[in-house]
Amino acid sequence: MSQTGKITLSERQKRLVRESFESLSEYQSSVLMLFYGRLFEIAPETRPLFHIDIREQSSKLMNTLATLIDALDRLELLLPHLAELGSKHVTYGVQPYHYEKLRSALLWALGHALGAEFGRETRTAWETLLTAVSAAMLDGAAAAAPPHNPSK
Repeated sequence: MSQTGKITLSERQKRLVRESFESLSEYQSSVLMLFYGRLFEIAPETRPLFHIDIREQSSKLMNTLATLIDALDRLELLLPHLAELGSKHVTYGVQPYHYEKLRSALLWALGHALGAEFGRETRTAWETLLTAVSAAMLDGAAAAAPPHNPSK
């Protein structure tokens, strides 16, 4: 994310993200099971944050990723929605450090699913996208969080 709140991915990065996401279409559910397994391994404290069936949660995540991929050329339009999503996640108990754990687990799952297709350049493109999404959601979370009052 740039200083002006724009998500900055090059045209090549957008193409790499689109192509790798398309490669996942046949085995999305397996990728998501890898992701959640890895997330719960590296951040077991996140497991209780999921109050719905993991298959339903997986479907929501895949829909969100598909929306991001479909909107790669106009991601700035999604910033208010991402901020709102971040605000909602505060009410679920999501902490700021969870975003890094999620990014790490998703990149790990993508790497395992895509193998050689998930080379350094493709990984960097995904990391850029996920970092920008996290930043937008964290902005929304910060706006929703009650102010810290050290006198209490």
